[in-house]
Amino acid sequence: MRGVMRRPVCLIGLAFVLLIRLYLYLHPLPAAELEDVNKSGIILTGQVDKKEYRISNDQEILIFYLKEVQVVQPQTIPSEIKNVICYAEDGQEPRMGSYVRVQGKLYAFDGATNPGEFDARRYYQILDIQARIRNTVIVEETASYDRFREGLYRLRTYLSALLDVCFEEKDASIMKAILLGEKGGLDEETKKLYQLSGIIHILSISGLHISIIGMGLYKMLHKVRCPGIINVILSISLMYCYGVMTGMSISAYRAIMMFGIHIAAGLFGRTYDMLTAMAIAAISVLLRQPLYLYHSGFLFSFGAILAIGIFLPVIEENSPKGLHFFGSKSFDGKLAHSCKLAGCIHGAVSQTGKLMSTSLAVSIVTLPVYLCFYYEYPLYSLFLNVLLLPGMGLILSDGMFSLVTAMYALPLGRYAAAPAHFLLAFYEFCCNLTLRMPESRNILGRPENWQIVLYVLILCIAVRYSHKWSRLLFWQWILLALLCITVRYRSGLQITFLDVGQGDCIYLADEKGAHYLIDGGSSSKSDVGTYQILPFLKEEGADALDAVFVTHMDIDHYNGLLMLVEEMVQNGVMIENLILPDIGAGSRGEAYAELEALALQRGISVHYIHRGETLCRGSIKFTCLHPEKGAEQESNEASVVLYLEYGAFSALFTGDLEGSGEEAVRQQLESLMPAGGGITVLKVAHHGSRNSTNEAFLETVSPKLALISAGKNNRYGHPHEELMTRLEQAGCHIYQTKESGAVTIRVTQGGKRVRVRAFLEE
Repeated sequence: MRGVMRRPVCLIGLAFVLLIRLYLYLHPLPAAELEDVNKSGIILTGQVDKKEYRISNDQEILIFYLKEVQVVQPQTIPSEIKNVICYAEDGQEPRMGSYVRVQGKLYAFDGATNPGEFDARRYYQILDIQARIRNTVIVEETASYDRFREGLYRLRTYLSALLDVCFEEKDASIMKAILLGEKGGLDEETKKLYQLSGIIHILSISGLHISIIGMGLYKMLHKVRCPGIINVILSISLMYCYGVMTGMSISAYRAIMMFGIHIAAGLFGRTYDMLTAMAIAAISVLLRQPLYLYHSGFLFSFGAILAIGIFLPVIEENSPKGLHFFGSKSFDGKLAHSCKLAGCIHGAVSQTGKLMSTSLAVSIVTLPVYLCFYYEYPLYSLFLNVLLLPGMGLILSDGMFSLVTAMYALPLGRYAAAPAHFLLAFYEFCCNLTLRMPESRNILGRPENWQIVLYVLILCIAVRYSHKWSRLLFWQWILLALLCITVRYRSGLQITFLDVGQGDCIYLADEKGAHYLIDGGSSSKSDVGTYQILPFLKEEGADALDAVFVTHMDIDHYNGLLMLVEEMVQNGVMIENLILPDIGAGSRGEAYAELEALALQRGISVHYIHRGETLCRGSIKFTCLHPEKGAEQESNEASVVLYLEYGAFSALFTGDLEGSGEEAVRQQLESLMPAGGGITVLKVAHHGSRNSTNEAFLETVSPKLALISAGKNNRYGHPHEELMTRLEQAGCHIYQTKESGAVTIRVTQGGKRVRVRAFLEE
């Protein structure tokens, strides 16, 4: 912080960022509302700004981006659509910079409706893209186009083809991402492996690439006595071309700007200051799009530079005595009189210490960003980066050498690619090894905003006063900061009704750190376990589920759970107990047997629940009201019904209960509930169907809050108008997940205080 105070441009940049953040908090920029025109046919014109090929459903499809869009038909399309993504499926490929007329079907981006869920609408709003066009057909294209950018695109295509020849398919996809910025060909398994290991950043064009390629070019031109001004112009121009060719990501843009400022400073006899250059790059990005403050790439890229510029010197000052000794002048002098081997060892140890300090500084500073976007932290990433980052220079160099060699002789290009192949295999081995080690997955959840603010404040204090503290006191403050941001602070009971479309999924957590799920499935959202349930659990820091209840075996209640059980180890969320309805063998069916067998195979304890059984933990008590042991009933009528008691608070979870099962539960509740009292929360049965939750049942239950989980525009008409009328007449407050998104209920003070928060109303 002392260094920042002496840099006026940094102070201006910091003030600028704070002002933008305050403005966005007070005046959020809304995304384009396209619900009314979603999936409409459309004809529009626009200029081709970017294009790339991606793998979708094992097929390679062309995606191109249009800017300066003007809608031709229909006129009802909102005017704020200025940039779109087009998915071409007819083999047509427009040229960069040309103007095209296209037709297809417009699709709005889906916004998040659950905590932890990926918000595609916000992500593309940051990129200033309002919609996507599928089944795109190019009707017309102008003869004029941008020859410069089209030439760079064709060069990238040519280089991509050479990489396909030089490397095996898997290695080629990684090398394309590293060298050319092409991530569309990366398979999900590779991306997930690198992400979980904490080295996903090596697959992005970043400062490392610009340092190796740009500085290498600059020094080469300097050695051949290229005049200074021409050297600077050529180096910056070529790196700009490289950035445009590779897609100009945020990290690439930042690195190229800082590279340009670096070599220009030398030309004009000025001292290069990394933090000042970073501030200029950040201001230029945010002037163009303020919403980049919410972009993970922006936060990671600029956060890493802040860590190196401000936090790394403090880390080195307070490094352990051993590392300090290895870097000391006295030790240098001793090695000078020893053998060359000792000198090499000293250099390696010194370099390792520097890498360790840098990795530690970057990890500490960017930890809030990691937890806010991924909800977990790879414990061994600190050591992996120290081990693997030095090899990136060789991989980049060998990749470029392979390309140059393949231009002259393809067979030689294959041989030249061997070192990079072995290094990538070593990287994969190290990633898999660390993921098999104890505590490799640390699902910590998303920290609260106050935790992030407190964390940053403690780090700032540590940096500001570290010169006055002892080494021990400095690391105590760092440990305090880490505890503040990683510890989950829970009080009372939390119940969240997730928006899983047409289905059910209910999450419960108490102050003791226990986590439960009741159902988890959907018939309207594909891969609901992957895209809605699992991200939510990670966001909550639920690395283990004490119990998962399955009310019955309809697909919209269990298919997400099937994924959680099947991929339990890979996902990092362990399930300790699976609780199934204790019904007769004739009512169980194939799905029941499949889930039961899979759970046993994964080492999950399987239990069976029937009427009268209870589960108590701390202040929480579950009582099963249905079904009877060994019942032979239709699936919905045999749904497990759970009655929850938490002090003065009570809730009833009904699955798809209806018919005779509903009447049986009503009779039990008459004797179970206190006289003259009702329950606090009712999960309305069967998504609000007309045949469930009748007047007699509502009169007995008398709920204060009613929750309905149903999908938008579902074909069943849920919730039914008659059911809604019954709930309104019962005088309860109604929440629907299809309107409110996930609904979270927090219960404190022994059940006396109840707060309700709807995700889409925040």
